[in-house]
Amino acid sequence: MKPNDILIYIYKKISYIYNFVFGRKSTQKINNIIFSLSLRAKGYNNYGNFKTSGERNFIQGISNDLKLSLDIGANIGKYSELLIKETKSYIYAFEPLNGAFESLNKVVSKYPDRIQAFNIALGDKTVEKNLNFTDEKSEKATFLNEFNKLSFYNDTLNKTTLVNIITLDEFVEKKKLLNKEIDLIKIDTEGYELEVIKGSKKTIENIKPKYIQLEFNVHQLFKNQTMYEFSKHLKKYELFQILPFGNKLLKVNPEKAETNIFHLTNFVYIREDLAHKF
Repeated sequence: MKPNDILIYIYKKISYIYNFVFGRKSTQKINNIIFSLSLRAKGYNNYGNFKTSGERNFIQGISNDLKLSLDIGANIGKYSELLIKETKSYIYAFEPLNGAFESLNKVVSKYPDRIQAFNIALGDKTVEKNLNFTDEKSEKATFLNEFNKLSFYNDTLNKTTLVNIITLDEFVEKKKLLNKEIDLIKIDTEGYELEVIKGSKKTIENIKPKYIQLEFNVHQLFKNQTMYEFSKHLKKYELFQILPFGNKLLKVNPEKAETNIFHLTNFVYIREDLAHKF
């Protein structure tokens, strides 16, 4: 037998034994534990800090490539401060929630020559929209109508505030950034990521950012959105997933079901001419 045939044979045997032992209702708690551990090792549900999520490693690995970065959904400025400390990039940060924006401005005051902050949201059109939140600095603030279905969102404390939304294309035009090279766009907007991408069409086509990092979570389940849908808008990019440890990103296929798991993770679209480095 060829080595590959031997591996397939061994896999089938192990699979049969595993299914025989654990393919029962009584063992599903064990399966859930194994599944949860596997998800974390695959880059899902690693929340808490940038070391745990793998984002610090990612930023350190591309630090020399970053001169201008956009932090969309900046909250109180933790990611912006990570960029300031780990790179020499200048940052435009966007946060619509007033309480969080006040804290973000403290980062601006601390590093006035490295960052500008804007009290607006970005989306696919210029509009005013109600933002749901539970506290003034909430990193879980969302435009999602089904916020009460989110297990980590305390809907009994829900409040709303009307915020201004513009497109990134409009912002870039107003700020005369079309002749600048935007190296990184980070999008963490609690389910509004695809709208941000749609409102960035001209910017992405004309400026061709090197890296587009976005968060993917259960919000997309309620909006019938997949990474396959995201990839339709980013055709000249290759998709990678940030892993919790190691210096390498995992290249993934947006057409595969295992890439479209509705648990918290961070994906990075890398411009196709740079993808070979990863």
